[in-house]
Amino acid sequence: MGPVTPRTQGTTFTIFFSLDQPPYAQARDGDHLLVPFQCDLCMFCNLTFRNPLPDAPKDTLFLSCIRRINLDSVWGREAGTVNATLHAAQQMITLMDKVDVHPDLPTRGPFPLQDSFGARAAICMLLKSLEPGHYQDHQQFETIRKLRAGFANMYMSSASGAFNLRTVGGNKTKYSLSDSPTQSLWFERFSRGCLARMGQEVHQDWEIPLEVMHALQDLLEQEWRASGMCSERNLVAILGAYIMIAFCGSFRGSEVLLVDLHGL
Repeated sequence: MGPVTPRTQGTTFTIFFSLDQPPYAQARDGDHLLVPFQCDLCMFCNLTFRNPLPDAPKDTLFLSCIRRINLDSVWGREAGTVNATLHAAQQMITLMDKVDVHPDLPTRGPFPLQDSFGARAAICMLLKSLEPGHYQDHQQFETIRKLRAGFANMYMSSASGAFNLRTVGGNKTKYSLSDSPTQSLWFERFSRGCLARMGQEVHQDWEIPLEVMHALQDLLEQEWRASGMCSERNLVAILGAYIMIAFCGSFRGSEVLLVDLHGL
């Protein structure tokens, strides 16, 4: 499958979703040894219980999404780890051949005729990423990953998920064990590969410059001079002290109150 740019209901694949974008355009030798792998057609049949229709735009889009999540899943591991695993497998085959014994490596399939890995949720994340975002013409990974949490919550409260959910731990710290497809090894690899391909664009809150603080103190000074009552001046002084302590100490709002002797 080469570069695919299908149109469905006015949606077009953008560059970050393109299949020909290096270095995530193809898998590496040995990738199949580190992540459960199904070919595009097998995964399509497992999700839809039919073969793709020729010249069907929605099936073309679906197959493109399957190819993309497959590539993202294999790119969830570093190249060094992939090469080391492939080298170990080759060594085991060579060593077993010296004693004329079949290496009997774990089979790579077939997988059940169902969504065993959470591919539907992964495809939803890809389609969500095509929507316009606040900072770019696509959604950020931190936004689309919320679909995974939403699916996991719905699964744990479902008829099948509720019976398989187990909670371990003490009174304070607890861990939940679930067989949700989005908690699978494949989905973890997909999430890492998707994040590596898309990257993250973080827009932190802007810092407050000294000029703004000086202007604010000038306003408080004017209010101080205009106030004739001690109670009003007291409030202005408390507000000014609160602002300066928070600014100079880089404190959160509630942390400033702990500076008081009684709070300490």
